[in-house]
Amino acid sequence: MSKQIIIEKLPTYIVATAPEKTAIISSIVTVTGMQRKAVIRALGRERRRSNWLAPPKLGRPRVYIAETEAALAWVWEQYDYPSAERLFTEIPEAVHIFRRDGMWRYSEVATRQLLDMSLATCKRRTVALAKKRGLLRGIGTTRSGPLLQSVPMFFGSWSKKGPGHGQVDTVVHSGPKLMGTMVYTVNYVDVATYWQEPVAQLSKADDVTVDSLRIIAQRLPWKLKGLHPDSGSEFINEAGIGWCKQRRIELTRSRPSKKNDNCYIEQRNLVVVRKYVGYERYDCMEAVDAMNELYVALRLYLNFFQPTFKLQGKEKRVNTDGKQMAKPYKRIYDIPKTPYKRVLEQKDIDQTIKDRLAAQYVTLNPKVLRDTIQVLTSKLERIQRAQGYHF
Repeated sequence: MSKQIIIEKLPTYIVATAPEKTAIISSIVTVTGMQRKAVIRALGRERRRSNWLAPPKLGRPRVYIAETEAALAWVWEQYDYPSAERLFTEIPEAVHIFRRDGMWRYSEVATRQLLDMSLATCKRRTVALAKKRGLLRGIGTTRSGPLLQSVPMFFGSWSKKGPGHGQVDTVVHSGPKLMGTMVYTVNYVDVATYWQEPVAQLSKADDVTVDSLRIIAQRLPWKLKGLHPDSGSEFINEAGIGWCKQRRIELTRSRPSKKNDNCYIEQRNLVVVRKYVGYERYDCMEAVDAMNELYVALRLYLNFFQPTFKLQGKEKRVNTDGKQMAKPYKRIYDIPKTPYKRVLEQKDIDQTIKDRLAAQYVTLNPKVLRDTIQVLTSKLERIQRAQGYHF
């Protein structure tokens, strides 16, 4: 009897929606007394035995053609695999640039679909593309300096600090062994605009670090007004303090063992320096020169074509009964923008600086810069293998 009921219900079950299938299974369970899983297996066996054709695919019809997804993947690749939230607002500008430079090879239908794509769809597609990518963690080399108490601590909101006030940190390129002479990246990020300036150096000596800070001050399109390192002795020393006093640069530091005081630069160390240079060991002057050549192209790519989120505030999260939730705050971010666009919105930056950056922007292309970065990254690896030490 159970088999007859299965055979009778099978044609309806095959073409039913998910809720309808649940109801059919429940009715068979009620009549036959079988377990639900047994009913599902019996329906499957009978379907295979009867050679039933598969029903038409359920759900919404396919909207995006394969070429549209290929176009999204190509733009995402040229912007070096950012999150969908960061990439989404840059897609129209990217299409404009690639069309301008004769690099856009996709049809009008695919282009229109890409420009009309929603953020949720963009996110689903890029998450699927990025599923196999991952990041490693590295080693810290920060040591407190003897002049620590002579530099005031600062923590809290940066909202009142305008352009020119930024956080700075060093990133070690030691590989798995923290020994001998190694290359370091002195990384600076302007908090108001997220403008970034990385410079490579050999060792963390006081005078070498000051030379890197001098290069950062020269490259920054506006005046450097404030530096905020952690408690590292490479910054908190007589040479560093004296250089800041001479240039009237406000020098503050974070609290010991409080990485959130330097959250802007700590985050950029991971998604910029580690992403593009990695965790390999570099320990020769030739590698420093190659890394600085890489950073010349990378700073343009980051500042003109890599959009970033900026925290606008927090909202308290409570349950319906008024109790605080496990995650007490919801962070609110603005629309992702490139540092260049944030500079254009800043009232504290002179118009001549904005005009100079705008003139530079129209000469740049993200694909050309990314290709250059890949070539220089390979060059850096070759130089280290040929010239560096091998432990």
